[in-house]
Amino acid sequence: MFAPHLPEIEALYESIPLLIHMHGELTYGLFLDNTGRSDFDMRSHGVAFTVGCSTGAYDIYFINGPEMKDVVKRYTALTGRIALPPKWAIGYHQSRYSYMNQQEVLQLARTFREKNIPCDVIYLDIHYMDEYRVFTFDPVNFPEPQKMIAELDELGVRIVPIVDPGVKKDPKYEVYKEGVLNKHFCRRLEGDIFFGEVWPGISAFPDFSDSRTAEWWGDLHKYYTDLGIQGIWNDMNEPAVFNESKTMDLDVMHFNDGRPVTHEEYHNLYGMMMSKATYEGLAEHMAGERPFVLTRAGYAGIQRYAAVWTGDNRSFWEHMAMAMPMVLNMGLSGLAFAGPDIGGFAHHTSAQLLVRWTQMGVFFPYCRNHSSIGTLRQEPWSFGEEVEGILREFIGLRYRWMPHIYNLFHEAEDCGLPVIRPLILEYPRDPHVTNLCDQFLLGDNVLIAPVYRPDTDHRSVYLPEGCWLDYWDGEVHEGGKHILAAAPLHIMPMYVKAGSFTAEGPLKQYAQEETAETVIFHLYGAKAEEDFTASFTLYEDDGHSFAYRKGAFSQIAVEAKGTGDGLLLNWFYKTDAYKAPREMLRFALCYPFFPADDVDGLPEISLDELKEGRKGWARNGKSGAIIIQVPDERSGGELRIRAGK
Repeated sequence: MFAPHLPEIEALYESIPLLIHMHGELTYGLFLDNTGRSDFDMRSHGVAFTVGCSTGAYDIYFINGPEMKDVVKRYTALTGRIALPPKWAIGYHQSRYSYMNQQEVLQLARTFREKNIPCDVIYLDIHYMDEYRVFTFDPVNFPEPQKMIAELDELGVRIVPIVDPGVKKDPKYEVYKEGVLNKHFCRRLEGDIFFGEVWPGISAFPDFSDSRTAEWWGDLHKYYTDLGIQGIWNDMNEPAVFNESKTMDLDVMHFNDGRPVTHEEYHNLYGMMMSKATYEGLAEHMAGERPFVLTRAGYAGIQRYAAVWTGDNRSFWEHMAMAMPMVLNMGLSGLAFAGPDIGGFAHHTSAQLLVRWTQMGVFFPYCRNHSSIGTLRQEPWSFGEEVEGILREFIGLRYRWMPHIYNLFHEAEDCGLPVIRPLILEYPRDPHVTNLCDQFLLGDNVLIAPVYRPDTDHRSVYLPEGCWLDYWDGEVHEGGKHILAAAPLHIMPMYVKAGSFTAEGPLKQYAQEETAETVIFHLYGAKAEEDFTASFTLYEDDGHSFAYRKGAFSQIAVEAKGTGDGLLLNWFYKTDAYKAPREMLRFALCYPFFPADDVDGLPEISLDELKEGRKGWARNGKSGAIIIQVPDERSGGELRIRAGK
């Protein structure tokens, strides 16, 4: 419930008992592996801190650095790293509590397509069910779910329905009947089922600690996969109960494959074990396709099974600002796939707040707009044409940046580093970034500085060491200082570090839309000087199956070196077991404008000829960038770009 979202509340849905302590130039981590109530007291003892828990023995891990990146990598090696999600799960998601019927859902999807606003997912909140019974559709409001899902599939839109753990007490309800007869529900030690009130009324709760029950629960998801559903939203899974304590009674037992423990000892694991059962059940019934699970509750290691959203926030500017440190801390704690409800869930959003939150949110790992019943609508077109146009542009920006973002998800799976990062992770020796939490890095080379106050058209931005280029107009800024960035409503300050690459693709209306897959490697700050170098590796796979785990992926390595009189650009495939559906590669020499005079072996062509797929190089009259287009050959290639006077 969203009532606890107040400034003095410090813990709600996730329990990740990890402390990262930076002391001078050394960093270490402490991971307290105890699934009952634990406390980290950083206030009461001056320079010291205390760590404790109220239930039983515990394991505590000391994670040596010496760098913060080392701690994050080792912690995620211990607790697990994210499973690479399907590309559609990295797209833009639209949700509301609730879209009330089949017609509303279909019209919503059609509106996205008519307005050319990209979208991959529509969520179904609790009202899609038959009297809130999980694994059902309301026969009146959703009479033909399979037909609805098939029509949405033609539009490139997927459905993600909510599934809560509470199973309605109803002897005529098959899921409840099976759960009782086969002893799948949480019980008292004496054998009585624990009942609590949630959305369906009096309900029982599966005991996910038992492998037998987890497998039963996972297998129930065949109901959804048979309809074509590939993603599930787990909510209320702390578990939340409508009682004074807001959760399950602490003396309820979890039978834990023959090693019984009380709920007091097990509480923090409940949500993770539900999502684990959900993920494994979906994977079992999806014929090699990657599932997507979203969860509200979790424990250390939840990242192996689910993305996490920050719960029932509110449409307050303060909650938008708070989302940055929350998601950045989650990233340092292994939860690389995380984000808040864009626009805020409870209360009424405003046009400005929705614009600014969306601008920020499209660069968060998880990107969903979600709002509560009884609040102003906050679909992208809800506040008139000007706002709609800005939101279309920024949501489209996420899709154009999809190759780059997907590459960072691969890095998160491979080595545990988060998709978005606090500046201290990349610049640990810079005292200005120690507690900087109102801007962040996408990967290690793109700086995002959201506007999080109303009626604000400028903001202070701190640029760390190096040279930084304004993404929008190419203005050059030397780092190591604060600048005042102009930020009219249609602009969010963004900067790319000179001497680095980004990868962009075509604008799509959904992640797996069949369009030309031409990838554009943007090189920022190219120089002819001999000390200039830049490199980048782009990971690619089919974006939807587990074939990449059997080696079906590719990695393109790109490198640029100054030669004194120009630039040497080369690329090659480090691995090439996956072939992207494209014929050409593009390279763009972005800000500041590289004074190219000639590209050896390539003709100078027009931008129109470039778009038609011709091999050559062209000047972009608008930006001044040099764009080079060459065949995408597995052998790679090398180009010498000569600088003019």
